[in-house]
Amino acid sequence: MAKKILSVLSHTEYGNLEDSDIGLFASAFAPVAGSRMTILLSDDAVNYGVRGQEGTGIEIAGGKVQPGFLIETDIRSVQQANIPVYAFAEDLEARGIATNDLIEGIKTISRKEFGQFIDQFDTVWNW
Repeated sequence: MAKKILSVLSHTEYGNLEDSDIGLFASAFAPVAGSRMTILLSDDAVNYGVRGQEGTGIEIAGGKVQPGFLIETDIRSVQQANIPVYAFAEDLEARGIATNDLIEGIKTISRKEFGQFIDQFDTVWNW
């Protein structure tokens, strides 16, 4: 039976020259290893769910991040790999993000539902 993993992303990437979020990137490989992955965006990472973002042209300490931080492309890629993506409704609301601003397919859950939601997973990764 495939191991069910919940990957919780709670902050956005900052201060590095990577072109993707390492937690999101690592989560994308779980199905290859035979695991069933689900991603939960919480706290500041709910910003990843906003449609229409593109991060080309970013420079850190004078160095360009290549090819650029394409978070919407990354989120859509994990969804296409049948990895469900959820976001905490309260964290979206606290940041003024409406559900109709989210990338299609992202589901919301409330923090009240979290205890029951997490029970279905064998392992939880926190990033």
